[in-house]
This record gives sequence, structure tokens and C-alpha cells, in this order.
Amino acid sequence: MFVYLPYKEIKVMKNIVLHLLASIGSFGIAVGLMQGFIQQFISFADPINEMGMCVLMLMAGTVFMGVVVSEVKEQLSK
Repeated sequence: MFVYLPYKEIKVMKNIVLHLLASIGSFGIAVGLMQGFIQQFISFADPINEMGMCVLMLMAGTVFMGVVVSEVKEQLSK
């Protein structure tokens, strides 16, 4: 008797959701830095530090989104 247990699919979907949330969070922090909302919680010593953090968050969001796209493409090709 064959019983289908989708453990692997659930693990992959959980990874996709986690990477998608990390991407949205990174882009959200970057937009908050651009609008000045984050400065209420974090005080930066120099505007260059603030710009560097914004660029870092934009890059992290892009990397996480690329991971999500590659995982979705891999799942669709199966």
C-alpha cells in the first residue's frame, strides 16, 4: 500500500515563504530608510552610513527574491 507523504514539498514551500518574507522585510527596511521612518528608531552617525545600510538592504532583498524565483522555477520544472 502506497501512502503519499509530502514532507519534501512542505519543506520546500516553507523555504520559499521564509525567503519571500526576508525579501519583503529587506525591501521594507530600505524604503523606510529612504522615507526617514527608520531614523526614529536607529540614529546613524553619518549620512553615508545610512546610505550604505539602504544599499545593503536593497541588495539583500534582491538576493532573497532571486532565491525565491530560482526555487519556484525548480519546483515548476519537476
